[in-house]
Amino acid sequence: MKPVQVEVIAPVLEGYGLCPTCELLLSEADLDGGPVERGVDEYPPDWVEDYQRLTGWLADLSARYGECILIKVIDPQSLGGFFKCLRYRVRRYPTFMIGEQPKRRVTGWDREAVEIALQAHMVPARE
Repeated sequence: MKPVQVEVIAPVLEGYGLCPTCELLLSEADLDGGPVERGVDEYPPDWVEDYQRLTGWLADLSARYGECILIKVIDPQSLGGFFKCLRYRVRRYPTFMIGEQPKRRVTGWDREAVEIALQAHMVPARE
C-alpha cells in the first residue's frame, strides 16, 4: 500500500546560525545549542507554543502511523508554500492537506478531523 501523503502548511520558525562546519564544531564541543534553538526565543511566545505543539503532534503521528504516512511540512513564506496557499486558498494555519487528488483539507487544531481524514485514505480502494 502506498503511504498517505500529509502536507502541512504552517509557518516554520527559523533560527540563525553560522556556517555548517562551525555549527558542527560548536555542537560537538557542547558550547552552544543548535541554530534553531538560538533563534526561536526571538519569536513571540504564542508562535513558539504553536510551533512546539505542531512538531509534537507531527512526531506523534509519525510514531503511530510509521511508514503508512509521508509528512511534508510546507512554510507558507517560501515560494512553493505561497503558491500552495494560492492554489488551495489556504488562509489559516496549520492546514493539513491529506491524500492524493482529491485532497482532504483540515484547517486548525482539530486532531480528530485529521485522524478521520487519515483513516479515510488508509482504507484500501475497492475493486
